[in-house]
Amino acid sequence: MSHAEEARRNPLIPVGCAVLVVLLIPLFIYSIGPEGPIKKDHVVFSTGSHRAHFEDETRYRAFGYHGYCILQPRDQLLVLESAEARSDDTYLAQTIGPRKREFPSCPSQSKVILQAHQITLKPDTWGGFQDALARLFSSE
Repeated sequence: MSHAEEARRNPLIPVGCAVLVVLLIPLFIYSIGPEGPIKKDHVVFSTGSHRAHFEDETRYRAFGYHGYCILQPRDQLLVLESAEARSDDTYLAQTIGPRKREFPSCPSQSKVILQAHQITLKPDTWGGFQDALARLFSSE
C-alpha cells in the first residue's frame, strides 16, 4: 500500500467500532450478572405485563379498578415489605413513575402485592434498548 493510499483511509470507522465495543461490554456484563435477594427499600422492575393486586382493594374502585391493575414491562416499584417479612411469600411494593397513566395500568404510588416471578432487581436492558430504538425510528 502506498503512502497516498494510507493517507486516504478514514480512521473514524475503526475508532467508532472501538468506542461501540467499549460501551457495550459493561451493558452485556451487567445483563448476565447474578441478582441478589430482593429486600425492603430496593427498587425493582416488572418482568412483563402482570396482574398486580392492590393492598387495599376498595381504594381504587371509584376509578374503575376491581382489586387489581396491570403492571407494564420494566415498571419501577419500591419494595415496602420483603417476602421474608410476609407470611404468604409475596412482596408489598409501591409503584414509582409518571402520575398520569391509562387504565388499567397501575396508578402511581399505588401499593400492590406481587409474586417473586413478577419482579427483578435488574431491568430488562435489551428490551429497553429495543423500545428506545423503536421510538427513535418510529414513523409516528
